[in-house]
Amino acid sequence: MKDIFGGTDSIKFLVQADDITDPENLKWMDDFGSYLLRSREDRTEGTASIATYIKAANGGELPHDRARIRETIASLPPSITNAYLAGHNLAVIDVNIGDAQSNLGTEGMKRLVESYERDLAWNTPPPGISVHITGQPVLMTTVMDALTSGRVEMSLLGLLMIFILLLIIYRDLIKALLPVLPMLVVIGWMGLVMLYGGLKYTPLTATLGALVLGVGSEYAILMMERFYEELENVGNPYEAMKITANRIGSALVASGMTVTFGFGALIASPFNIISNFGVVTVMSVVWLWSPHLLCSWFWR
Repeated sequence: MKDIFGGTDSIKFLVQADDITDPENLKWMDDFGSYLLRSREDRTEGTASIATYIKAANGGELPHDRARIRETIASLPPSITNAYLAGHNLAVIDVNIGDAQSNLGTEGMKRLVESYERDLAWNTPPPGISVHITGQPVLMTTVMDALTSGRVEMSLLGLLMIFILLLIIYRDLIKALLPVLPMLVVIGWMGLVMLYGGLKYTPLTATLGALVLGVGSEYAILMMERFYEELENVGNPYEAMKITANRIGSALVASGMTVTFGFGALIASPFNIISNFGVVTVMSVVWLWSPHLLCSWFWR
C-alpha cells in the first residue's frame, strides 16, 4: 500500500492554548501548516489541522468571529473534531511525511525532526500558545537516540574498571594493561568497520563494546596468566610463549569458535537489527581470538 499510495508516517504538533478557537490562534495554525509545505516540500507531503477543516467549511476563509468559528466546529463530523481537537484548549497539526521513517533511517529522521523544530522556532506562535512536537517518528527517534548514545563513554568506563580491577589484583601496571590494550584496538577497529561498512548503530550493536570487554578480557587474562606461569618455570620468554600457545591456545581457539558460530546463527535472521548484530559480533569475536590462533600456529 505504501508503494502505491505513498507513506502515512506523520509528525504531530500539539498546540495548547486557553482557547484554540481564537481567530488569531487558528490563523497561526493555518499559516504554520502552509509554511511547512513551502519550506519542507521535499519531505512534507501534506498538513492538516482543525483550522484546515474550518477554512474548508467556510468557503476557503477562516472566520474572524469566535462565535462563528465554534458554530463551524459544531457542524464538522465527529471523526474530524475528535482527531484534531480536544475541547477548546488542545489541538493537533498533523504533518504527513510520507515514508520518511523507512527511507531516512534513524539518523535521517533525527535531522528531519530537528529541522521541524527550527521551523517552529522561526515561525513562533502567538503569546499564550505552547507547541510540542510529537508522533511515532519523534518517539522512535528519541528512544533510539537514548539507547544508542553514550556507547563510547560506556566502553571507556568498562575498560577503566577492568584496568583498575586488574591493577588491584596483580599490582603490576604491565599485567593490568596487557588484557586492556587488545580490547581497545578491537573496539576501535569495529567502529571503523561499521562506519565504512554502512552498518547502523542499533540498541543491540550499541552494546558491542560491553560484549567485547566481557569476552575479550577472559581470553587475554587466561593467555597472560598461563604465560607468566610458564615463564616462572622455564625462565625463557620465547620458550614460555611456545608452551603457553601449545597448551592453552587450542582451548581458547575452540572456545572462540563456539562463540563465533553461536552468534553467527543470528546472521540468518530476516530481522535486519538482529542480522547486523550477528555480523558485528562475529567479526569482533574473530578478531579477539585470532591472535591466539596465530600464536598457537606460529609456536607449533
